[in-house]
Order: sequence, then C-alpha cells, then structure tokens
Amino acid sequence: MKKIYADNTHRATIICPKCGFEKIVDVTEFKDSQKRLKAKCKCGETYRFTIEFRTKYRKDVRLPGEYIAKKKGEKGDIIIRELSLTGIRFESLKPHQISTDDTLEVKFKLDNPLKKEIRKLVKVIWIKDRIVGAHYMETKFYEKDLGFYLKK
Repeated sequence: MKKIYADNTHRATIICPKCGFEKIVDVTEFKDSQKRLKAKCKCGETYRFTIEFRTKYRKDVRLPGEYIAKKKGEKGDIIIRELSLTGIRFESLKPHQISTDDTLEVKFKLDNPLKKEIRKLVKVIWIKDRIVGAHYMETKFYEKDLGFYLKK
C-alpha cells in the first residue's frame, strides 16, 4: 500500500499511480486516524493509501532484543520492527503485561559491521496485542550510533 507523507502544515501530495496526476490536499482531519484511505482520480483510477504524519524518519528493521520492566519484574524477548532517533516499535515474542506509560529498558544490537549494542529507557505510548510503540526517555546518548545506522 502506498504511503503518503504529510508536511508540517498537514498538506500532502497525492499522486495517481496510473496517470501521474498530482493533487495537494489538506489532510488535517486524518491526523489521528490509522485508516487506509481511497481516492479516485479524474482518469478513473481508484487507489488506496495511508497518510504518515511523523516528523522523524523510521527505519524498518528486524533486530532481536529484549525488554525489562523492572517495576513489574517482567522481561522478555522482542523483535525490533522500527527504529528512529526518537522512538521504537517492537513485537514481544510472548504475551506480556506491558501497559501504556510503563518505563522499559530495551536492548538490542544493530546489524551493521560494528554490531553496536543499544540500551535505551523507553516510555510506552501505545500497545496493540504484542506490538508496542515507545518513545526514548533520553535522546542524546546513542544518537550518533543510531543516526549513522538510520542513514544506511
């Protein structure tokens, strides 16, 4: 599915995949929606897309790691699915007791030649079954390592 990126004024350029017709639209009403949207071009083509409002680039990855929820005495194996300079999305390999606003320590190794281990404290923002989205609580310590990794 095609992903359309909104700018900081909540405008996005939608391009027909068949004829290339471009239209700039205000997408403010879709900011809090995760829906797949549908458009119909003047050429008759109908196509689906999603709108991305993130301001930081996220890299799709598949990195093994683990989380520790010290207050709950829980830990588990995870697969990191997305990384950015400000946040992370991961999947727990087993059911968990993680809740929104929990503080976790996550650790994983980058899959670059240096195999740098990353340890971050994160605050859980959202949960959908075994998928967890979180923001880093501190953003300075590994920015250099993550920054270089995310550029590749």
